[in-house]
Amino acid sequence: MTTAALSPELLAELRRPRAYPAVSLTLPTHRHRPENQQDHIRLRNVLAEAEKRLAADPEVGREARIKTVDRLKAAAAELDPEHFLDGLVLYASADEHYAFTVQAPVSERVVLATTYLTRNLVAAAERLTPYWALVLSEHEVHLWHGRGDEAHEVRDGGFPITSAGPERDGPPTREGGGLGVSEDFRRLLNEADEQLARALAGREDKVVPVGLRPQVKAFRESTRNGAHLARTELEVGGVNEATPGQFAEILAPARTALAAEATAAALRALDDARSGKRYSGGIQEVWTPARAGRGALLVVEEGLRVTGRLVTVDRTGEIVLQVLTGPHAEDAVLAGRAEDDIVDTVVEATLEADGKVVFVPDDTLKEAGGIALALRY
Repeated sequence: MTTAALSPELLAELRRPRAYPAVSLTLPTHRHRPENQQDHIRLRNVLAEAEKRLAADPEVGREARIKTVDRLKAAAAELDPEHFLDGLVLYASADEHYAFTVQAPVSERVVLATTYLTRNLVAAAERLTPYWALVLSEHEVHLWHGRGDEAHEVRDGGFPITSAGPERDGPPTREGGGLGVSEDFRRLLNEADEQLARALAGREDKVVPVGLRPQVKAFRESTRNGAHLARTELEVGGVNEATPGQFAEILAPARTALAAEATAAALRALDDARSGKRYSGGIQEVWTPARAGRGALLVVEEGLRVTGRLVTVDRTGEIVLQVLTGPHAEDAVLAGRAEDDIVDTVVEATLEADGKVVFVPDDTLKEAGGIALALRY
């Protein structure tokens, strides 16, 4: 399945503890030829690596190993190599399996644990945050709904809206010596704005205005849905006849801008938390409050990975996080003495406490070591 089918309920189910071994397998893939022709071979190789890891683990009994390997193969069999996206995420234990194609980069990993690594799904789902595009033209207003690289036109709830006014076939008026907007267009905007408010009721989605500059300007000045408007806009015309594929391509710059807006909003929230002394930065500082359920907003660099283990301080009995690096880190993971990625644990803890997780480009949080948390208190 794709992450478009990932519901909060399914994500919560995937986060719950399992009997060891719960295998998480991730693999970067390609969307197009000729690169994707090697993906099925690479998948076969990483499956063989997972089987090897299971066979070498003394904590995995023969029956559990056979069942888990069979489940991994069943998960892989559900995938179509001709329709891979940017990455694969497979989960398997002795009695279940899941297979996802994701629209987000992943690294190649095989992890054996008592929980599945879900951060890749969370990051991919974030890229599928719904958004809207309101396409403005002199005599028509169309509404599109997008998720990730896909978009479709909304043809209910009053859309598309077409002018039937007396100026329908006339030229636009001119205001101030330049191309302006007609009174008929302003009436059209009012009707579109009312229908848009109904579509957005109870949602936090952003709306990207699309149209010529005077039309977009007039909409921004008159809308009651200003809290939903994205800062970005597309100043293009003549797109009413675009196919879904063509329009999704037209929207590509807007999607990039929306991602940048989300990053900027997350950084502003961290600054506010820092000013209010509700901020933790760095994996060592973030780990404890996140596990205590105090995280309101976790911001993580997409490529951050930290291997670590929990140790008890003899003098105080306090449990602290010890970060491991270098070859000793891999040896500790293989021996079951460390977690392959503590970041995944922090992400899961934040989500379990109803916090929000935002992934940002690498090097965005350099000063914080790639991870920061805005605390509830």
